[in-house]
Amino acid sequence: MFNICVVGHGNYPDGMVSALKLLSGTDENITKFNLNQELTHADYETQLNEYLDNYDEVIVFADMTGGAPHQIASRLIMEKGKRTQYIISSAPLNLLLEIVMKINLQVLNKDNVEAELQRSLVEAKEVMLLLPETETFEEVDEEEEEGI
Repeated sequence: MFNICVVGHGNYPDGMVSALKLLSGTDENITKFNLNQELTHADYETQLNEYLDNYDEVIVFADMTGGAPHQIASRLIMEKGKRTQYIISSAPLNLLLEIVMKINLQVLNKDNVEAELQRSLVEAKEVMLLLPETETFEEVDEEEEEGI
């Protein structure tokens, strides 16, 4: 069974795991590492390295692509070369929730992990939404002009 690790700046990991527990009812097999003013980069790396050494099947969720938590986790995963350790960056809550549910329902496993992660990434992008849409503003502007 895959373990989940949430890494990020400040209290981002705490917030993600708290919301996840509220929505899914569990935070079992989920670990978080907050990179904040109380933890140096070296200490963060040591703790994360220990965690990755102890678990072969891990999906790491990072708050921001290119940020220090992401860079350190990516480097450690690449150095270890374990074929069942992955990192997803700029991960929204709905993606984390979906992956956790797939793990808990045994939909995601060692045999299909890459395909399921790719599928979940596509689905997460599809549900992202920007409101109001530009067309909505254009319609309002046209209506206002006609009324003058």
